[in-house]
Amino acid sequence: MYSKYHGCGNDFIVGIYDENIDYAKFSKKICDRHTGIGADGLLIARIDEEKEIEMLFYNADGSRAPMCGNGIRCFAYFCLQEKLIDSEEFEVNTLAGKMGIKVLSREPFIGKINLGRPIFSSKVLDINTNKETFLNEIIMVNGWRIKVDAVFMATHHLVVIVEDLEEVINSDLGEKLAKHKIFTKGINVNFVQVIDNNRIIMKTYERGVGWTLACGTGASASFVILHQKGLCEDELTVQLELGELKIRYNDNKEVLMEGPAVWIARNIEVNQNNV
Repeated sequence: MYSKYHGCGNDFIVGIYDENIDYAKFSKKICDRHTGIGADGLLIARIDEEKEIEMLFYNADGSRAPMCGNGIRCFAYFCLQEKLIDSEEFEVNTLAGKMGIKVLSREPFIGKINLGRPIFSSKVLDINTNKETFLNEIIMVNGWRIKVDAVFMATHHLVVIVEDLEEVINSDLGEKLAKHKIFTKGINVNFVQVIDNNRIIMKTYERGVGWTLACGTGASASFVILHQKGLCEDELTVQLELGELKIRYNDNKEVLMEGPAVWIARNIEVNQNNV
């Protein structure tokens, strides 16, 4: 049985781990919007012998990714509804490490996620360069001269500040940057239009998915880069197509992301012969 949730339009299928399922193959089929349930990704809850909860995250193309900001809020809501946990504060294991979750409201669900500290290492970001970091760099794509900043914020991110978001969305720039050969494992590309020191609008082209309605770790990565450049205050509202996220640092310079999760459908029975 599976359930479906979304965080600001970023949608996910969520279920409990079954050792008999190849989730790389399963995610490609179940996330298909024509022959499956349809989603940006698949989240699987696995409980280990120590009773700790792990979130396995697969993109719609079957690739596994370290973390997902909108996804982990949906995952937390699922865990509460399925009574896998019963606490207002808990941790979830991911490939990017432990993520701290604080439930601010159960109905409607609002969660605050501690995503840890940003990492600027080109090695961690799997960038083919001799430079230790990849900040304020120029990439040429189809005649575009693009200034970019890369940061690992629970997963691989590129931040691009633009004047006209619509112009970028209607181009192939997102795909070209996400698949650029310098990024050896691909990269999520966040296009940011600054409204003022407290608010931006953002659109993300995710590796393994394409254009998405929202990206929580991308919003957090954008905050990190803008704050570093002095382009935003200590708390930033990220305006997405179907909602908003609030991002800030805590006293330890860890990034906190606050936002909603909504359940769409629960206890969906899946035809295993079809997927």
